[in-house]
Amino acid sequence: MKIFITAMFTKVIITLLLLTSSINSYAQDDKPKWQTPSPIFKQKFDWVRLVSDEWLKGDIVSMYDETLEFESDELNTQTIDFDDVTELRSRQWQSIRMFDGTIDEGYLVLKDGQLSLIKGGVITHYELNNLLSIASSGKNERDLWDGYIHLGINLRGGNTVQVDYTFAAGAQRRSASSRFKVDYSADYSRYEDQDTNEKKVTANSDRLTASYDWFFSPKIYFRAVDFEYISDEFLNLDYRIHYGIALGYHIMDTSRTTWDVNAGPSYQKSKYIDVQVNESDNEKSFGLTLGTNFTYEVTSDIDYDAAYSIQMVDEASGGNIHHFQTGLEVELANDFDLDLTFYADRTESPKPNSEGVIPDKSDYRLVISFGYDF
Repeated sequence: MKIFITAMFTKVIITLLLLTSSINSYAQDDKPKWQTPSPIFKQKFDWVRLVSDEWLKGDIVSMYDETLEFESDELNTQTIDFDDVTELRSRQWQSIRMFDGTIDEGYLVLKDGQLSLIKGGVITHYELNNLLSIASSGKNERDLWDGYIHLGINLRGGNTVQVDYTFAAGAQRRSASSRFKVDYSADYSRYEDQDTNEKKVTANSDRLTASYDWFFSPKIYFRAVDFEYISDEFLNLDYRIHYGIALGYHIMDTSRTTWDVNAGPSYQKSKYIDVQVNESDNEKSFGLTLGTNFTYEVTSDIDYDAAYSIQMVDEASGGNIHHFQTGLEVELANDFDLDLTFYADRTESPKPNSEGVIPDKSDYRLVISFGYDF
């Protein structure tokens, strides 16, 4: 009898233990698993979430060729591979362009591999794989623009009185399907002879360039406008105006490196300051223009860029005209930076003045300047 009671008691204990374990297991399964909390989406920011579960708040600048430019107040402009983006939310209207040519705009939400635009309470879904570019909508015109101002000054007194300055400024407007860019630079140098008090200018030039590009594929763009204006007293140029169109191709476009080339026909008109007898001070010529641009992000605070172009026109208009520009931009604080830029220009057939003096074919200069980006 005692053996029977002992066996029954043992079975009851084992049953209770199994039941308790099962209940605990179900209770643990019912507990919610811990998840990374999402931020509170304040409407004054755009938000991007990376595959690492990190969130950034700031402003969407643009997305093109699988690269997102995102401006953060703390981290400044960040270039992010679009494959590293798992979620994107805009506070203002964005314009998108698809590979099939479709252009639409609205509040943008990218989540769980799905792209959506919200406008007027209506949500429109698009295939993420068909997305070509993102840019601020025309409704937010100010967000489409960015620019810079650079200034370099050298003042000397005492035995030598000299003034040198360089000034450069530019702006760019980017939308989902186009890019407009304008740049201006000026170089001026003057010294004063201490014996005669005579002031002599040794450099005086201006250059204005503008271009308008239309993107119709990730790799190919059409440059509908390619304009350049140059005035250079020491090249005997009152002015030289260049008009052209071109077809461009992106050789490389990654989060750190961009490299593109372009080529197309052009037309050039030049007016010279002083020419020889029986020589025309006006020259016109059709030609061909080739160009390339390269940028590389050395570190998060240092950028390297290089640009080269050649205009092939007839000999009376200058022959082959080369322009090369390269340098480093070092970020100092916030939107201020230090720029070191080297310029090289060469005109194969410069026009002699009335005394038969031929300007030097090549000009070089190294400029150190401080800049502000906006």
